[in-house]
Amino acid sequence: MTALFQALLANPAVILTVGAFVLLALPRHLAGVWMLLVTAFSAVKLSMLGLGEYGALSVFGETLTTVRVDPLSRIFAVVFHIAIALNIIYAWGQRDRAQNYATLAYPAAALGGVLAGDLITLFFWWEMAAITSVFLVWAPGTRVTYLAGMRYLAIQILSGVLLLGGIVLTYRETGSLDFDFIGLRDENGLVKFSALVMFLAFGIKSAFPLLHNWVQDAYPKSTITGAIILSIFTTKLAVYSLARAFPGTIELVYIGAVMTIFPIFFALIENDLRKVLTYSINNQVGFMVVAIGFGAINGAAGYAFGNIIFEGLLFMALGAAMYRTGTSKATELGGLYKTMPVTMGLCIVGALSISAFPGTLGFVTKGLIIDAAGEGHMFWIWLTLLFASAGVLEHAGIKIPYFTFFAHDSGKRPKDAPLGMMIAMGAAAALCIGLGVYPEPLYALMPDQAAIADYHPYTAYHLVEQLQLLLWAVLAFAVLILLKWYPAEVPSTNLDTDWLWRVPGRQLLGWATGASRATWIALWGIFSGRIQALMARIYAVHGPEGQMARSWPIGFMALWTAVLLALVLVLSFLA
Repeated sequence: MTALFQALLANPAVILTVGAFVLLALPRHLAGVWMLLVTAFSAVKLSMLGLGEYGALSVFGETLTTVRVDPLSRIFAVVFHIAIALNIIYAWGQRDRAQNYATLAYPAAALGGVLAGDLITLFFWWEMAAITSVFLVWAPGTRVTYLAGMRYLAIQILSGVLLLGGIVLTYRETGSLDFDFIGLRDENGLVKFSALVMFLAFGIKSAFPLLHNWVQDAYPKSTITGAIILSIFTTKLAVYSLARAFPGTIELVYIGAVMTIFPIFFALIENDLRKVLTYSINNQVGFMVVAIGFGAINGAAGYAFGNIIFEGLLFMALGAAMYRTGTSKATELGGLYKTMPVTMGLCIVGALSISAFPGTLGFVTKGLIIDAAGEGHMFWIWLTLLFASAGVLEHAGIKIPYFTFFAHDSGKRPKDAPLGMMIAMGAAAALCIGLGVYPEPLYALMPDQAAIADYHPYTAYHLVEQLQLLLWAVLAFAVLILLKWYPAEVPSTNLDTDWLWRVPGRQLLGWATGASRATWIALWGIFSGRIQALMARIYAVHGPEGQMARSWPIGFMALWTAVLLALVLVLSFLA
């Protein structure tokens, strides 16, 4: 019991979790202050721990390491704390107890996952993240959000079940529960089934292609603050897990490359700008997955750090516009620069950063991934990443600020964002520019210090390469707009891969239903025919006119009675 208590005290995630439960009993007007204090306590605890392993527990003879702080987990833990604080300030004054609880409990679970030193602890926090995050999807309280939340929860629980199965199989093969390098293949180059199951569990939470549409279905249906929080933690926990367990897995290079490309086309035709940003999540996570596949953990971790800040800033800016206007549809926005100039300026900072403009956080982190592709001598992957980078500028760097604040004039003249939103967005923008101009504090957190020591983002090559890319992307956007070839923003529903379920999937289901019905009718016809034939035979034998119903001679009955008596006597003698 003492060891358990010490393990709990050693875990910053437990501090946040306990704080979340205390929130349920606190007066609502104290929620913001309490959440900031709890986040500060958790951050202080993390800094006090330093690098090492803590909170060891012995369970059924197995030692569990509930807290492991190493360079990889530390960079994720640091940015998670920054994100928690920014989200609390952004949502200052929020009185919804369920959302306030999830604002602490969900990030706590993600933090516990990245600090987990064993697979059992990872599984516990993995499931906690699924359960606590769904409250943010359900928060609006409509039937649509209820159904989206149920789908979201089912997919997250499926990921957890696969993770548990992978843990059991891995333990059976290795006898170890350590959460460290697992690898997809054995020493003979064959895919390990146990690793494949766990790989799929991480892939679902990372929103791999064809496993991704839960992001677009759930996140935009959440509340303004809920969508921001959801955009940060789930996929980044999965990215961390891939970086921990499957670095250098070449399949991740190709999976990640596809992830960087396909969201661009959906985002260009999407009318809901919050949904555009969810496609940006798929795209951005794709860059991180490619980096993990190359074994460039600095690139994956550094870009995850940056993406949490600048993509969160874009979600915040769009959320502020939605808060003032009540909509995030491109067709219903535009012209907001006239009365929301500060929000517009902060949004542009986020747009420049996600586009990797020199002098921003995106530039000093994305180059690590592009360079890894070049050093890996994979020309087509390198070219794909460049194309995807231009696509990011088109759909997130330009489309979000352009259709929110410029484009056509919607006639809306709302006030600028509230003070809490301004402070949170200002802090995120300051990090985007500050770490973009002076990235050394971020580089000091990188997992591989030997590799980062030789990296210099502001070389002539990096600057020319990126500026050329950005220039041509901007020119392409301008030409498309002038020629009216850019996809028009119209009220529409983008089904994405859900089309497979709703159109051919529904047709296949209809065919399967018809085939099942026809098969059942045929089998039932055969069965009922046999039963009728059997009943007719029984009737023929035992019916009023049957052989068994006729009169039998007395002598014949006496003979059979004697035979039966003899049989009974024989059996009695043998017994």
